[in-house]
Amino acid sequence: MSEALKKPFAGLRVADFAWVGVGPLVSKYLADHGAEVIRIESSTDPETLRRGGPVVGGVPGVDNSGYFANFNSSKYGVTLNLKHPRGPELARQLVAKCDIVTESYTPGIMARYGLDYASLSKDRDDLLMISMPLYGQTGPWGPYMGYGHVLQAASGINHLTGWPEDPPIGTGIAYTDFLVPHIAAIGLIAALDYRRRTGKGQYIDFGQFEAAVHGLGTAVLDWTVNGHNQTRMGNHDIEAAPHNCYRAQDGRYVVIACETEKHWEALKAALGRPEWCDLERMRRRWQRHNEYREIDRHLQFWLDDYTYDPQRPPPDEAPRDPDAPRSGASRPTSWSRISSRSACPAASSRRPRTCSATRSSSTGATTTTSTTP
Repeated sequence: MSEALKKPFAGLRVADFAWVGVGPLVSKYLADHGAEVIRIESSTDPETLRRGGPVVGGVPGVDNSGYFANFNSSKYGVTLNLKHPRGPELARQLVAKCDIVTESYTPGIMARYGLDYASLSKDRDDLLMISMPLYGQTGPWGPYMGYGHVLQAASGINHLTGWPEDPPIGTGIAYTDFLVPHIAAIGLIAALDYRRRTGKGQYIDFGQFEAAVHGLGTAVLDWTVNGHNQTRMGNHDIEAAPHNCYRAQDGRYVVIACETEKHWEALKAALGRPEWCDLERMRRRWQRHNEYREIDRHLQFWLDDYTYDPQRPPPDEAPRDPDAPRSGASRPTSWSRISSRSACPAASSRRPRTCSATRSSSTGATTTTSTTP
């Protein structure tokens, strides 16, 4: 292979003792870009991710997990029982032929088998090793075990997910598993560059918690500089107002988001340019963001009287003033006054917990209906 086509990590060999999510993804990046990665698993206790779906043919099995295959592409594999008397020695023989060791066990496990960095690098000073436990090798939280769902709560990510008046709900996935590996990989690449320049190896004590906090950079700065504690916003957004999901009379939901002044002008036209839209405190986007509760009230009041049917033309009457007294029963019409890219039925519930919106066109505010799980 010519130098121009040579992958960046070609020629490197990695002994990969990591498991589940973060560690295997770090070594996957190396393997996908040319490194020879040897994944070392227990011969008596199969890797947890091998039980994760989807599975080939719908039949669970240690070799059928698409989840495991995705996290371990381009790798070789070997099973080894480290509790067997010869197990640790076989592992050391393998490491002796490798440039890098990756592992993500709880602190102390590798040392228990004589596979810590001090032991592995005793007769060589060019070995690179990265340990990736949840909270690093030291400190009061060091011995704690856990997965990405635990880490996103501990790092503060959950604090920003959900509704302001409710407890945090999390992201629904092991969010940090898809953030932390990128930072770990960059640290490992930096160590490779150091070895290229000096011939010396390094040991990287990489705490996943410390890396996860980087995903909250703006929230941390907002607190340290402004003393402002960011919290859950539900469907709202710091860059747009309105930005929410509203329920029409027939129980279907409409998402309305205005990210620019052009979007706002288009929404005003769709509403029939009611007086409240032209109040001084509604003239700029940052002002409207401060008034998002009032905007939500007006828009929800407006949609209370309409059902969703984009095939029917709008009625001639103008939308009513939400501050005016309501007389008699509500009067449903069949047109929502909202143009939509798609429509789908929504289950009835107090409010939508998730909603999907499409980006705005150049002509006006984008809206779309959404189902509630």
